[in-house]
Amino acid sequence: MEWIRNNPFFQKNNRNVINTEEECDPQACYDSFKGHWDQALKILLRAQQLPSHDDVLGVVNHLEQMITLLLYDMKKTDRLCMTLNSSKCVEFLLTGNILNKLFEWSMRSGKYTNAVRCEQIKLYDTLISQSRHLLLEHNSFVKPLLNLLSSCNGEVFSKEINKLLVDLLNQLSTLLVQQPEFVNLFVVKEKNVNRFIIFSLLIPFIHKEDAIGMRARDALLLCMSLSKKNKEVAEYISESSNFSVLVASGLSGLYSVLPNVINDIGVPDWHRFTPDDVNEIKGLLYFVTSLEFSNAIAQVAHPSIRRQLQEFLYRGFLIPVLGAALLQNNIQEQVAAIAYLELIIRTVTEPGLLHSVLQFLIKVEYDGERLLNILIQRIQSNDMQLCLVSLAMFESMVDLNCEDLLLELVFKYLQPSFHLIISQRKMLLPLDPLCPSFEKLLSLAPNCCQLPDEVVIDGNAAQWNHFKHKQSLYGKYYAYLCDARSKIGQCQKACSTWSNRYDGDEEGLPGTDEKSDSLISLERSSGYESFNMLNEEIKEEQEIWQISSNKPKRSNLNTSFDENPCLEESPTAGPFMTVLLEKLKKFMSNSIYVNLHLTGLLSRLAVYPQTLLRAYLLDHSLVLQPNIPSMFEIIGIIKQQIDEYMSRQPERINLIRYAQEVLVHREIMLVNIRRYHIEKTSVSKPAAQETNEPFQRNNPKRRSLNIPSITSMFGRRPSQIDTSLPMIASAEELQYNLIYPKFNEGQHVALCGVLLDEWVKELAALAQEHTIAQLATLIN
Repeated sequence: MEWIRNNPFFQKNNRNVINTEEECDPQACYDSFKGHWDQALKILLRAQQLPSHDDVLGVVNHLEQMITLLLYDMKKTDRLCMTLNSSKCVEFLLTGNILNKLFEWSMRSGKYTNAVRCEQIKLYDTLISQSRHLLLEHNSFVKPLLNLLSSCNGEVFSKEINKLLVDLLNQLSTLLVQQPEFVNLFVVKEKNVNRFIIFSLLIPFIHKEDAIGMRARDALLLCMSLSKKNKEVAEYISESSNFSVLVASGLSGLYSVLPNVINDIGVPDWHRFTPDDVNEIKGLLYFVTSLEFSNAIAQVAHPSIRRQLQEFLYRGFLIPVLGAALLQNNIQEQVAAIAYLELIIRTVTEPGLLHSVLQFLIKVEYDGERLLNILIQRIQSNDMQLCLVSLAMFESMVDLNCEDLLLELVFKYLQPSFHLIISQRKMLLPLDPLCPSFEKLLSLAPNCCQLPDEVVIDGNAAQWNHFKHKQSLYGKYYAYLCDARSKIGQCQKACSTWSNRYDGDEEGLPGTDEKSDSLISLERSSGYESFNMLNEEIKEEQEIWQISSNKPKRSNLNTSFDENPCLEESPTAGPFMTVLLEKLKKFMSNSIYVNLHLTGLLSRLAVYPQTLLRAYLLDHSLVLQPNIPSMFEIIGIIKQQIDEYMSRQPERINLIRYAQEVLVHREIMLVNIRRYHIEKTSVSKPAAQETNEPFQRNNPKRRSLNIPSITSMFGRRPSQIDTSLPMIASAEELQYNLIYPKFNEGQHVALCGVLLDEWVKELAALAQEHTIAQLATLIN
């Protein structure tokens, strides 16, 4: 054992210890154990005087020898059937009340109290690691352990003792999770309150940013899982501790030190924090760690603790801190706040804290306007950075597949079918297996993108087959079909727990004969059960996010949520779809990066299998009310604008080829740079760390060129670019110019044309695969 040799307080007079691997006579082992204790006891029993340095050193040295002998003796014993009499050393330790005598002496050791306390912590850590729960069956072991832990309450220790204490508490927490019948041993009554002593000792470490804090948070999560098994633990945490307040205030404090402006945004297409950003931006890693910790608590804790934590985070962090940040007037501060919100949405998981986050987005109003609508309007901003982060945030929101959120954004406006002419409201979208919308969408591809049969790209000849209109820039059109099929299948599975089909049938949707605030899962299931507010009569043990029956039920909506009727006096597609399509009308004046995210978000919405949304976006035969924006009409206008402009350009073929080369080369470069960066990072990172990034969900992933996604092309920061390659100019400058070239008007229009050409193929593939999925459902 090295735990005394490494202590600078005890660097002299160390004795040799027995090698537990060597053979030793059990009786000799016991005799030696007893002899060391007799020598230590003489020091302990000296007349009422404070121990000297040599006294403490002597006791500790004898203690070291005793621990070594105990380890040997316990190793030779079958611990699965260990009893009080199975090990003579253990029997002597317990019957002689040695641990209690050590504790009482340590309390009289004056300035050496902490030093002796440190050795006791090590002793218990060693004994528990070897015996697991067996020694917890003996009062002569548990009582001095509890006394030692109680003596640590409120004390300020050195970093070394803190580490040892947290290690012991972590080991005890792990043991109690495995053997919950021993939990009550550590629930002690103090001032008419049952205190869970392990938990209370861990609380001061909750926001430590070092390894000690991480281990303490692991132990706290183990205690949280115990709260579901032990009522007294749950009551102590929720009623007698300030744990939830500390978590919420800590998150608020960490957020308050984050940069108000992201000064190191060095690329025009930056739209969300990457793992590199989180590691590089001051304070952001600690904020994400705290957020993940909060989310983990909500996943494993007793329902009463979950609700309490959600309430404190909602009212103590989201509304006053994050809400205030989102409403700042400075555009750069708005960019940072929205990027932080988007990171929060990606970091929290189902069910986790999504209840609080979505409630914050949907319910909260500022100056009479819903926060969600305020954020929607940011998409229209003329500031490209603000527009990009807003689009990225809604991409992450839509990727949640949450019914409550989609209902608020889209379905409560489309469900009454007021956006359709009256004659179509009762016969919405009869299934056409021929999917004529497929051909219609492909016909909206700009004519200028139809190049001659022989096209040279990057020096390689590529023969276009006779299905020119089905050829993709990055491969066969079939690749888009494969991608669409995968996305639709995943989305169908994610939406399988939704309460309504949203197929134009008003039956079962709250608000058709009563007022509704659009939060349909107040009493029933959404994909996340995100707003299921349980009645007081429901048992506390019932999961807040437990998915209930999919059968539509009427809701009395007797809640604290603000009520907004979903029936509109005038036809509308809702502010979200209206703003997106208005932004699409500016396709020619938008930056290429905005258009990529805009088309990506619309494509993601088109993945949803619900008839109302799919028909609105992908069915060209749908006849809309005059003031309802139509994506088909808008795309048709954009196509005409592009073709008219390009028809006047004598070098139009070269411009289109240039646009194709720019997109292909840029994508290949980004893929290779990112791959190199990952490989370079993996050398210094453990494998587990690579695969468990806390915020990977919805992180933009590079795709194979065989399965293209036109909407995932742009989005890396300079920190992810390898700068080690020898180049004449600086590597960063050269790569920046290659990845972010400046375009003149003709090149910009050509890029818009190529993007539109690829996007209509993506939409056509979605239309086809939706039809196939419907047919498969009918057949099955």
